[in-house]
Amino acid sequence: MHPVASVSNVAPPPGRSLPGSARFQACAMLLILAFGLLLYGHTLLFPFVFDDYIYLVDNPLMKDWRSFVWRGDFAAFANYSKNLGLDPDLSTNLILRPVTYFTFYLNYLLDGMQPRGFRAVNIAIHCANALLLFGLVSRLLRTSRKNGALPARSADFIGLSAALLFLVHPLQIESVTYVVQRFTSLATLFYLLTVLTFLRANNAADRRVARRWRIFSVASLVVGMFTKEFLFTAPVMLLCLDWLVMGTPFKTAFRRILPYGLSLPLIPILIFLIATAQNAGHASLSATLNITKGAGHESYYYALTQLSVVLTYLRLILLPRGLNLDWDFPLTTSLLHGPALGSALLIAALLGGAACWYRRWGHDVRHALLCCGVLWFFVTVAIDSSIVPLPDLMCEHRSYLPSVGILCALACGADLLRTAYCQQSLCRYALLALMGAGILALATATNLRHQVWHSEIDIWKDTASKSPQKFRPWFNLGPAYFEKGRLQEAATCTRKAIQLQPTQAVAYRNLGCVENALGRHREALEALRVGARLAPNDYALQFELGKAYACLGDLQQGEVAFKTALSLRPSHRPAHLAMVSVCYKLQRFDQALEHMRKADELQPLEPPERQLAIHIAQLVQQAGGRLP
Repeated sequence: MHPVASVSNVAPPPGRSLPGSARFQACAMLLILAFGLLLYGHTLLFPFVFDDYIYLVDNPLMKDWRSFVWRGDFAAFANYSKNLGLDPDLSTNLILRPVTYFTFYLNYLLDGMQPRGFRAVNIAIHCANALLLFGLVSRLLRTSRKNGALPARSADFIGLSAALLFLVHPLQIESVTYVVQRFTSLATLFYLLTVLTFLRANNAADRRVARRWRIFSVASLVVGMFTKEFLFTAPVMLLCLDWLVMGTPFKTAFRRILPYGLSLPLIPILIFLIATAQNAGHASLSATLNITKGAGHESYYYALTQLSVVLTYLRLILLPRGLNLDWDFPLTTSLLHGPALGSALLIAALLGGAACWYRRWGHDVRHALLCCGVLWFFVTVAIDSSIVPLPDLMCEHRSYLPSVGILCALACGADLLRTAYCQQSLCRYALLALMGAGILALATATNLRHQVWHSEIDIWKDTASKSPQKFRPWFNLGPAYFEKGRLQEAATCTRKAIQLQPTQAVAYRNLGCVENALGRHREALEALRVGARLAPNDYALQFELGKAYACLGDLQQGEVAFKTALSLRPSHRPAHLAMVSVCYKLQRFDQALEHMRKADELQPLEPPERQLAIHIAQLVQQAGGRLP
């Protein structure tokens, strides 16, 4: 049993603050901001990586305001990116998450495609999330009907501890430093804001004030749903927090979340409409569940695998070792398989243990919050780790919101130790020092992990070392080396990727590009021929194939490949310039000049190119030809 707190050590009634509490909260907020800037400020100039290019840098939809009004009718926009020859997921993503994309668009308007602006916003969002968490936990503990025996400083200690643990944890890097994962961090901001304003509405003494907070809270939920889909779980957590932590009768708590429940059909309906539009008006359940690009997993197998994935997230929150941008997680195909069955039993034990703990100690708000933190983790992680198959079995950014629950539970546990078993000042100071050391250790781990994110080469080298049998790390490491002029290393990595997945045409294209750059045109031709058989409509591959033929002196075959590339992508300027060279060597000067004109229309000619155009025009006139 816990010792009974003395009268002077008990928190004041709900709504009243301790003397000096406002000063402490102001200092705590400044500490959170200082830690956030110290840990993440130096990352402003880090480059874009991985999906940043697909969804931001090379995404024309994100850079056009018309995308936010769906460019006309819904069905047309759902297929717009596909009709442009781009990934269909670009349209899907923008329809489902327009709020986040609009913030990206504002970044683009203010500073172009410079990483610094995008990263500054991400850092600000992460710091805001830590501040919201501090305010949310403090309010939960201070206003709960169960806080009668809450020690005076426990709300501040738990709130600040949870916020700092969340802020400095290295597992959060993928949701902050990885620019495109603003989807996760911004949606978490709306999630926490929804909960905090829900509590403000419940605690407001004036009915009109309560109504305004309620409207704000519901609006935050709806806006958040169009930031990322995991806000779908918010009404469940609002019910659990109000009932289990705040001590509100279940019927009253359920009645309070009804306005939030009305928003739940929004996301399923929108996903169904997208699936219908992208499948010629016929959307099956399978097509709807597989709305994400290239999932490639059956829902049952995906769900089985997530049993082990969820526990891996939990392990990384408690012990963040072996962080990896691209996990090579094995697909589980049977419940009787060891990891799946063992994971299911352990998850059941954790949830059952939390329920038993709550029944025994739930009258104390700290114990109630501890148990609800465990529930928060499993409820919020379920949106990504359920029957809806996503392209990647495991991604660290999916643990960003779920980590809130576990870190709050750890902070509650630390405070229970501090107040129940550390009555002597020396013991309390030792516990505070241990907590501070843990936060500093996590901050140090975050700083060390950031060194890997400093360049594309470093991040993909780290990923390839941890997932050596996965295609994607080696495939992405090749272009990273290529951009730095390290061509031999680029060729080695690309050949490794082909060895792992020999049916990926894009890898042969990359290898051909590297071999052409190295002057090994026969090796390039060999690779590109294989790629062309796998993907005959890849215009970039055809262009590299034409370069290989032309450099080997086979101008006729080179011309065929360049013409194929232009038939697939008429706006490909390098192919027009390559045709200029081929036609010039074949003394077809009028055709060379025509391609030069088209290249100039796509992008004004550089001085050397303009001089060549003048020279070709003179040759055309000398031959009595007609200028295009």
